[in-house]
Amino acid sequence: MKFGIKLFLTYFALLGLGVYFFLNSMLVEIKPGLRQSLETALVDTANLLAEMIAPQSPNEQIKIDLLKPAIIKTLQRPINATIWSHKQVHTELRIYVTDRKGTVIFDSAGRDLGTDYSQWNDVYLTLQGKYGARSTQEDPNDNFSSVMYIGAPIYQLTEAGMPVIAGVISVGKPNVSVEPFWQIARDNIRSKGMWLLIAAALAGALLATWLSLNIHRLVEYARQVSEGESTSSPSISDPDLAKLALAMEEMRKALDGKKYIEDYTLTLTHEMKSPLTALQGAAELISVAQDDAVRHQLALNINQQTERLRALVDQVLALARLENMQGLENSEQLDLSQLVLDEIEQLNIQLQAKQIAILNELPQSHQITGDKLLLGQAIRNLLENATDFSPQGGSITLTLDQQRDMTQLCIADQGSGIPEYAQDKIWQRFYSLPRPYSGQKSTGLGLSFVQQIALLHQADVSLKNRDEGGVKACLTFHTQNTH
Repeated sequence: MKFGIKLFLTYFALLGLGVYFFLNSMLVEIKPGLRQSLETALVDTANLLAEMIAPQSPNEQIKIDLLKPAIIKTLQRPINATIWSHKQVHTELRIYVTDRKGTVIFDSAGRDLGTDYSQWNDVYLTLQGKYGARSTQEDPNDNFSSVMYIGAPIYQLTEAGMPVIAGVISVGKPNVSVEPFWQIARDNIRSKGMWLLIAAALAGALLATWLSLNIHRLVEYARQVSEGESTSSPSISDPDLAKLALAMEEMRKALDGKKYIEDYTLTLTHEMKSPLTALQGAAELISVAQDDAVRHQLALNINQQTERLRALVDQVLALARLENMQGLENSEQLDLSQLVLDEIEQLNIQLQAKQIAILNELPQSHQITGDKLLLGQAIRNLLENATDFSPQGGSITLTLDQQRDMTQLCIADQGSGIPEYAQDKIWQRFYSLPRPYSGQKSTGLGLSFVQQIALLHQADVSLKNRDEGGVKACLTFHTQNTH
């Protein structure tokens, strides 16, 4: 099944379930809401009628004679009202009045005069000064005969002017009277829900088609790239898919980076030519040299050039391994201060040979997360650079700046600094500046090595000239690496 079809079906299924549960919850709430509205109207009606028939003096009776003709005429009165497409033709009310004992003294239905209603909730609760209401199924064989009754107290003033309950008037209306409005609301909601579902389905189909077409363009682009065809990245309006297209374009450039590989190979070959030429010359001369001192010097030269080639090959392999790593393989908690001191100990002979003093301003301990071997190699490269470019009898200053979201380790020397022409080139592979006192060059891979290690630790590395002379090299670790 195609991606677009699966996307559309999933979208439609989720949307359909959502619409179904939403509409169902609305339908469940509508009928109680209609009955609550009916109850509110009955409360108002009952209290209005209670005031109309209430006695005006302590000796006066409930004014049944005032209510009776109005009720009879209202029930007989024809009605021609269209309410929300439902036509009402007559009044559907039942009204009865009880005295303070709960005995019926008036019944609009004309059937329960003298009956004791004192136990019905609408009368019983109202006589106690509470809100009285009940729903009764008046015909046991008819599920639609349920009637809602609302009671209202009929007050009479005593001789002292205090109101007391003289009786109860109850107004009833069949619950089925709200059924037409419930059915109309249900039909309208279902109809509109169906139209909403259809419109959403069309929108989903358009979205799935549009997304499927864009993905197809990306797939076709990937296929053309894999087959070596000359093509350009497709133009896509969606920002996320556009990022994917851009990433694929960058990946294509990386995979198709023949010029980069060629330059890398040519530069490496060029770097290897010099020691190979020296080796060849020394090998040719050593066989004909008669003087032991000359032969010793030629052997020493062969050994030096061999070491240079070995170091070059080792560093190229190590750098290639670093560039292919996707993340740290041996991450652990380590003491950064102690790691720096350990690397200084490894360089002790070189430091003593140049009488270089180490000014240690590091804290006694600082915990960091990282690969101990790789970080040690990066720190050693920076220390070796500082040692190589420092003058005889100079000093190297070690500092560690701790802030809330980062830790910065800096190694500052007193050398000649980075020439202006070399500042943009020092990070290039195989680029190396001659050492100021020996004139020798390194493999030119040390800083690239440090840069890759910093990248794996999500850290930054920088080299800047100091105003007072020399270079300050800094490794900056961010929050996730420091503790």
